[in-house]
Amino acid sequence: MSAPKIIGAVLLSIILFISLCVFGVALTVKTTALNVSYVTSLVEDIPVTDIIEEALLQGDIEESEQMDIIIGVIEDNEEAIKERAVMFITDIYDYLNSRSDSINLTQSLGDSVLNADFIISIVEGMDLKPLLKDFIENIITDSGLPAGLSYSDYVDDIAADIEPWFKEQSVLIIPMSLDYVLGNSDTFEVTVSLITLKDALKNNLKQSFLSSPPQEYKGLSQAELAQAFDLLFEEASGDIEQSLTVDEELFASDDGTVITIDTTEFEQTLRDSREGVRIFNIAFILLIVLILLLIAGIILVYRNIKWSALNLGIVSFIFGACLLIFYLSSLRIISEAVAQQEMAAMPVIHDWLIRLSTGALFPLLILLIVFIVIGIVLLVTFFIYNSRQQLDTASMYNDKVEYKEDDINKSVE
Repeated sequence: MSAPKIIGAVLLSIILFISLCVFGVALTVKTTALNVSYVTSLVEDIPVTDIIEEALLQGDIEESEQMDIIIGVIEDNEEAIKERAVMFITDIYDYLNSRSDSINLTQSLGDSVLNADFIISIVEGMDLKPLLKDFIENIITDSGLPAGLSYSDYVDDIAADIEPWFKEQSVLIIPMSLDYVLGNSDTFEVTVSLITLKDALKNNLKQSFLSSPPQEYKGLSQAELAQAFDLLFEEASGDIEQSLTVDEELFASDDGTVITIDTTEFEQTLRDSREGVRIFNIAFILLIVLILLLIAGIILVYRNIKWSALNLGIVSFIFGACLLIFYLSSLRIISEAVAQQEMAAMPVIHDWLIRLSTGALFPLLILLIVFIVIGIVLLVTFFIYNSRQQLDTASMYNDKVEYKEDDINKSVE
């Protein structure tokens, strides 16, 4: 083979190797960060309940009735919450990958994570009595009911009585509050009647008063006690309003700033990213075309199966071996990096971070296996062709020797 052909084959091989390295990086990005199935699988794989339980065991989270409610909500609705998150992420990736022409994050949030019906279903399934007990005790304390009245045994009953009422009011408040938070409405104001709350307080506290009246009312008949309680409750509950107005102050922070979700900036970022993803996808296709042209160029340079197989086999095997070294090194680096993270002190988070990191390298693992196998197959092809050519050459040589011997013998005769 001439020197120009050798130089050309070497240059094409070097460019092919570099192109394959770029392809490995691009393929990893395309199958992970730009792949909605991969990203959503990460969300679905987050062990939220296990993380919270582990945090409680290690004392990172203080136990309380409120925390018990939160844990209960997550345990009961973890899969549903993840499904809603997946819906939101899918909308974003559909836009980034040009499967949809526009993106409206406010609408996407309203249809998925912050869907009113979804939030209401969670609230309706919650056990709100522990929270309502504190609320009731504060009302009783602030209203100045008769001293010595024993009501602690009836707080649970009051909470049970007003829980359905509270959830009914939530059905009214949640849709309007979400519209305000998402920017679909400029104002937010809901008036809630407190008559049911006052009736529940009165009925249960009256039982407490009748069964165990304060010292100054002992000796009175049940009718007299009932009349006395009605007067006392009417006087004490005068400070309890007939209704409660819930407005924008519900979403005001300590500095007076109203908390709302503005998606304008993020939507612009997605528009810019969409163009970048489009260019990346085009470049990815062009890179594949370039690799195929380089392979075809090497084959044309040799115009020979044996030497083409040797060249491409060496490039493929070296590329696969380099990927293997990179893959194993990355696993070790990832393991050390995760171990240094403070949050990874919990075994649950540690294991999840390891799965997350190694999952991102999985395309490289498949790629290195494929190219090592291709390299071995091509090298075996080279050796098979080389052996056959040697056998054919030896056979031709023997035929020529025998032919010449026959000619000599004929001439002698």
